[in-house]
Amino acid sequence: MIYSLRKTAVRSDAVIYAFRQRSHLLDTLRGLMVRSALSPASGSDRAMDASELPVAHLEANEVLAEIGKSLEASGEGATKQQLTELKSSIDEYWDSLPNIREQNGKLPPSVQQAAGSTGRRQIRHIARQISALNREQQDRAETRIQAEQHRLQGEVLLSSSLSLAVVLALIVGMSYRIRRTERYAETQYANVVQARTELRHFATQLEHAQEEERRTLSRELHDAFGQTMAAALVELSRIQNEMIDDDGTKAQLARVKLELEGSMRSIRDIALMLRPSMLDDLGLVPALRWQGREVARRSGLAVRVKADDNSESLPNAYRTCIYRIVQEALHNIVKHACAASAVVVFKWADDALVLTIEDNGKGFSPASEKGMGLLGIEERVGRLSGHVQVTSLMGKGTYIHVTLPLPVMAERELM
Repeated sequence: MIYSLRKTAVRSDAVIYAFRQRSHLLDTLRGLMVRSALSPASGSDRAMDASELPVAHLEANEVLAEIGKSLEASGEGATKQQLTELKSSIDEYWDSLPNIREQNGKLPPSVQQAAGSTGRRQIRHIARQISALNREQQDRAETRIQAEQHRLQGEVLLSSSLSLAVVLALIVGMSYRIRRTERYAETQYANVVQARTELRHFATQLEHAQEEERRTLSRELHDAFGQTMAAALVELSRIQNEMIDDDGTKAQLARVKLELEGSMRSIRDIALMLRPSMLDDLGLVPALRWQGREVARRSGLAVRVKADDNSESLPNAYRTCIYRIVQEALHNIVKHACAASAVVVFKWADDALVLTIEDNGKGFSPASEKGMGLLGIEERVGRLSGHVQVTSLMGKGTYIHVTLPLPVMAERELM
C-alpha cells in the first residue's frame, strides 16, 4: 500500500513537472514570436535587431524540439500532429517576418504596438495554437493524474478488501482457537474436579476402612491377647503361691509375672492408641480427656482438656476427625514444641463446631515448616468442609483453630 502511494505520488509529480516545463517552453516560444514582429523603430525595448532574428529563429526551433522531446517522453504521441502544425505555422511566420517588420517599420510606434498591426493575425493564430496545445497538455495531464488516482483507489480498495478478509479470517481462526482452548480447559477442569471428588471420596472410604481396621485390631488386642495374658497372670500367681516351695523358683516366677504385666500394659496402650474403646462406648469428650491424661502420663506435658458434654449426637465421622486432630496435635507438641503445657478446647458455637489446641512451646513458621501432621489435619478437616487456621510465633507457642460446620444429624438433635 505504501509502495503504491509513493509510486503514484512520483508519477503525479512527474506529470505536473512535465506540464509545467512544456508550459514554460510554450510561453518562451510565444514571447519570441511577439518580440520578433516588433521593429526597432517602434521604440520598444523588447524589439529585436535584424541580426538577432536568426538566433531567435534557432531558439524557437530548439524550443519546439524540447517540447517534442517532452511530449515523446511523456507518451503524448497524439499531440505530435498539433506540434507539426505549430512548427509549420511558425516557419511560415518566420519566412514572412522580413516583410512584416518592413511594413511595421513604416508605421508610427504607437500603431506598431496596436492590435491591428501587420503580423498580429499570424501571431494570434500561432498563440491560439500554442494555447490549444497547452490546454490539451493540461487536460491530458489531469486525465493521467485522475487515472492514477482511480488506479490507486482501486488498489486501495482491493488492498483494504484483502486486509479486511485477512483480518476476518484471523478473527474467525482466533475465535475458533480460543473457543477450542476454552472447551479443552473446561473439560480438563471438569476432569480435575471429578478426579479430586473421586480422590476425596476414596480418601474418606480409606479413612473409614482404616478406622474400622483399627477398631477391630484394638478389640482383638484387648479381648483376645488381654484376656489370655490376664488368665496367664492369674495361673502364674496360683502356681507361685501353691505349688512351688523353692524361693529361687518363686523369684523367677515373680520376674516373669512382672514382664507379663508390662507386656499387658503395652498391649493395652497399643489398643488404646489404635482406637480407644471409650470413643465408641462412652463418647468423644471422655476419649479426649483420657487422651490428655495419657499424653501427660507418658511425656510429662501438662494437658488441660475443656470440652462440652453434648457431643454424643455427633456422627462417627465427626467424632473420629476431632479425636484424631487432637491426637496428632498433641503428638506434634510433645515431639517438636518443647512446651510445658497445652490446652485443648472443644465447644459448640451457633453454627459450627470449634476446636482449639494451644501450647506455650518454641513455635515455628507455618508457611515454610508445615509437616505431614498439619497436612493430615487439613485433609481431615477439608473432607468435612471445615477450615483450619494455624498461628505460631517463634518463642511464643502455637495456636490451632479448627472450625467444622454443624452436621445435619447434630442440628436435628439440637432442635
